This record gives sequence, C-alpha cells and structure tokens, in this order.
Amino acid sequence: MAEPDDMTADVQAFALDTLADWINGYTTPTDGRPQRRFKALAVADDGRSIDVRAETCDPFPSDPRDFRITLTVEAL
Repeated sequence: MAEPDDMTADVQAFALDTLADWINGYTTPTDGRPQRRFKALAVADDGRSIDVRAETCDPFPSDPRDFRITLTVEAL
C-alpha cells in the first residue's frame, strides 16, 4: 500500500475529528431497545482510528465496553 499524500491525510484527520465530535451522546431508541451512551476516548496513534466507549444507560446500566472504529480514506 502506498503512503497517503498530504490531501488524503488531511481528509483522514478531518473525518476523525468530525467523528470524535459527533459520537459523544446518547441513542434515543423508539423500538424498545435500551438507551446507550457513547463517548470518544481518543484518536489512536495511527491517525486512522478512534477509540469509543459504549454503555447501556436505561433501563439497566451495564459495564462500559471500549471499541475501536477505523476509517479508511483513499483518493478516487
């Protein structure tokens, strides 16, 4: 795989920053599923992924679980 150019790296960084801002919050299910809270923990050192914590809030709290979301950006 070739090294990304500057514009690809810029798009990647912008997408991760947007995701980090957007993901913080709660779900509002209307179909009986439990409410969940999501919180961005950190952008990983690889600059391609973000760590996220998820936990059930209502009706019964759960232990938090951590996930890594990896974004792939490639020029078309």
